[in-house]
Amino acid sequence: MNPIDEQKLSFVLRHYRPGMFDTQKAWEKVSGVASRRQVRRILLWAMSAAAALILGVFFSWRNTWTEYNAYDLAQAFTLKDGTHVTLAPGSTLRYQPHKAPRQVEMTGKVHYAVARDESHPFRVIAPAATVTVLGTVFQVSEDRVDVTEGRVRVDGPQGEGVVLTAGQSALLQDGVPTLEETALPNPSAWATGVFRYDATPLDDVLKDLSAYYGVSLQVKGDSTGKSLTGEFSTDNLDEILELIGLALEIELVRE
Repeated sequence: MNPIDEQKLSFVLRHYRPGMFDTQKAWEKVSGVASRRQVRRILLWAMSAAAALILGVFFSWRNTWTEYNAYDLAQAFTLKDGTHVTLAPGSTLRYQPHKAPRQVEMTGKVHYAVARDESHPFRVIAPAATVTVLGTVFQVSEDRVDVTEGRVRVDGPQGEGVVLTAGQSALLQDGVPTLEETALPNPSAWATGVFRYDATPLDDVLKDLSAYYGVSLQVKGDSTGKSLTGEFSTDNLDEILELIGLALEIELVRE
């Protein structure tokens, strides 16, 4: 053995202690560190997966649509914000209650009694126009908008808009809403079940009733200057004609 090898062996013998080179313990230490790292990686992956799942469920819930349909009969519903809607037969309405509770999309004809919220306008998106309100009563159909109470703004696809107040109507033609010259007194009687007249000229009353029931009504005798104030249920036309005849001392007939 050369002098250098003797020095090395002497160093090892002086510093050696039992168990100093225990390979089993060394392996357990190394493998333990590896296991803890692996557990941490698994936990981080599980937390990330759980967070992604929660976010997915949240966004799915937030983007959920609620849909209403009226088939053979008119149907009434109350939206999340307290707005009451009545759908005419064959109409549809849908909205996202968790994302856009004050915006609805519709087809057909729908009557609205909008809960007032000045900081959150209510918006109706119809095929021919967009109607914006704060809180009022009105109805929207495919070719017109009729306002019973309050004030609404009607915008067409061409960017032209018109503001309507109670008793006014707009026709929706060629993408531009236009103010109607003479609106019917009770365009929403189908939804409310009531005709209301306030010093309404008799000719306008007869046009209103004729349009609603699909009949032609005429007056026997002189009706010049006659007007009507009153409230009538839509249930029975014959009863309405009888009451009007008694109130105005005239005779009304169908043709």
